[in-house]
Amino acid sequence: MVSDGRLPYGAARFVTARTYCAGPASCTVQRYLILHPPVGSVRANCLSHMLLIIVFWAWAAGVGLGFGLGLEKLLKRIWGPLPCLLKDSPELLIVGGLSVLAWLVAILSFALPVALPIQLGLSALSSVLLVTNRVRLLLLLLTYGGSWQEAGALAGLLAGALVVLILTHAAQPPTFPDSALYHAQFIQWMHRYPLVPGLGNLRGQLAFNSHAHLLTAFFSPATPLSQAPAFQQTVSSLGFLLLTIHHVRRAGRQLRVGPRPWLAIFYLGSILLLLMTMRPWISSPLADSTAAVLGLLLLGLLLETPRLSSAGLIWVGVIAATAVTVKSSAGTMLLWPLVAAWWPAQGRWRRLGLLLGVIVLVLLPWVGRNVGLSGYLAYPLAGSLGPVVRDWAVTPTQLTADLVEIRLFARRPLGDWPLAAKQPLEEWLPLWWMQQEPADKLLLLVVVAGIGLIAGWLVWQLVAKKTAYSALIKRIDPTLYLLLLLGCGSWFVAAPAMRFAYAYLIGAALLSPLIIARELPIRWSQIAGWGLCALSLLYTLNGLHHELAKPAALTAHVTWPADYPEVRTQVAGQVGSYPVRTGVRPNRRCGNALLPCTDSLSLGLQLRGTTLRQGFRMVQD
Repeated sequence: MVSDGRLPYGAARFVTARTYCAGPASCTVQRYLILHPPVGSVRANCLSHMLLIIVFWAWAAGVGLGFGLGLEKLLKRIWGPLPCLLKDSPELLIVGGLSVLAWLVAILSFALPVALPIQLGLSALSSVLLVTNRVRLLLLLLTYGGSWQEAGALAGLLAGALVVLILTHAAQPPTFPDSALYHAQFIQWMHRYPLVPGLGNLRGQLAFNSHAHLLTAFFSPATPLSQAPAFQQTVSSLGFLLLTIHHVRRAGRQLRVGPRPWLAIFYLGSILLLLMTMRPWISSPLADSTAAVLGLLLLGLLLETPRLSSAGLIWVGVIAATAVTVKSSAGTMLLWPLVAAWWPAQGRWRRLGLLLGVIVLVLLPWVGRNVGLSGYLAYPLAGSLGPVVRDWAVTPTQLTADLVEIRLFARRPLGDWPLAAKQPLEEWLPLWWMQQEPADKLLLLVVVAGIGLIAGWLVWQLVAKKTAYSALIKRIDPTLYLLLLLGCGSWFVAAPAMRFAYAYLIGAALLSPLIIARELPIRWSQIAGWGLCALSLLYTLNGLHHELAKPAALTAHVTWPADYPEVRTQVAGQVGSYPVRTGVRPNRRCGNALLPCTDSLSLGLQLRGTTLRQGFRMVQD
């Protein structure tokens, strides 16, 4: 069962459950009602003084900065210094460091659970790196303070208001339905055990491997204290925080002292569009939002620094490959550093070879975890290649059912998704459009209008101005725009669920006016940028007003963020000596219930040994 989950509080909706099957024609479809918490519930009572959210943000940022400075030092020693935008940005260094951390945790997870020993050990290593680079850290903080002075007071006010709004949502319970469906269970498996072979046999979604969940497991208590929440909001909300602070700061600087004020359109517009589309999910451990944040940060860097040094290219390659390990729909992001490495011609093949080697190195632990969880190189996308390890491989029936559900549910996001199996485009597209949220419809309209705008601009450049095509393609913004359209096109053909492609869609929506704004007088770009800044501030204040208007918004959860809503489970059978629980109707969700738990106990499920650590296999007659 999959659900979009973006609903007003107190609302109800019908979603779909199905039994596993070889294809949609043989699925038994059941519709049931999920009641979402009303406005006066715990979901509404979570704004002020979320002390531990801030503490966990500081922990994650400190660990990320330590590894980020270590990565910078390594790259500088081998390939030279990073670009100024990178080395002077704590937010980007933190993102790079968290990518290194995810890679290390993925390797260690083959032998150890993501629990206290790993958490303490890697946090201590990060602290050593911070102390070792203390002079560099001090210079970074001094430079950072100066950059905020350049950005100005209005940028500081907007950033502060946005941080409070993000904190408001980070303190709320995970709202995305898939979080209670399998995210919480997946993270609990990582807390309790090293990589469990064939875990996808227990439930197909438990083979949806993501490094975002590894980071969530790292930055949440493996053994929560009594009455304490699961605390799985940290990584997703930190991504929104880093994107917001970085983009507001860069926008303010470009508008006040920078030579390219048109970049503020991208920086502020990306924050506004991402919050409009994904704000209710900030508190959920959702890989889609993390992938979108990484993509938008990369776009900003590539737009502002179009010609990267070797070290800068390696950093971009690391982040792009990490985005793929977070969400496989980010695959076309790998083209961004590869295209950036194409120019200039001198040393092209050496740069491309080096970049490909780094990308493969980043992806290897992720591929290994895929094989461990499902038996396939990438589940379920690489199912046609066949299993790598047959002993614990997820059955072809399960694989087909999961792949079909992803594709068809994306086309018809409500309960009748199997009907899209044999429908041509002209039949499923109108219903797909009707079922989108208003913010998503606005985003799609802007993207489509932008395509027409750019087509007209190209005709004007090539015909009226006689600009050479080779000169246009060497500009980074039209090149990135074409790559974004490629990402949008592949997303729409494969599985057009909006959350799979926010980086592509938001980037394409903003780059079309940005490309044209470069040709206009600077004064016009400044006016548009300041207008967008004011609009962003109004949006933020309105959002805060909405949250503060909820009952008890300033009094509940003074120190603790909200936990997953409680779910009821029942023992449905036994595997080996372990009772297997299932969520009870109507939604069959396991939430954060005891392991093992699934939506339905499959016939033929067996342990590979005597313990859960040894994993699962399916035995078929």
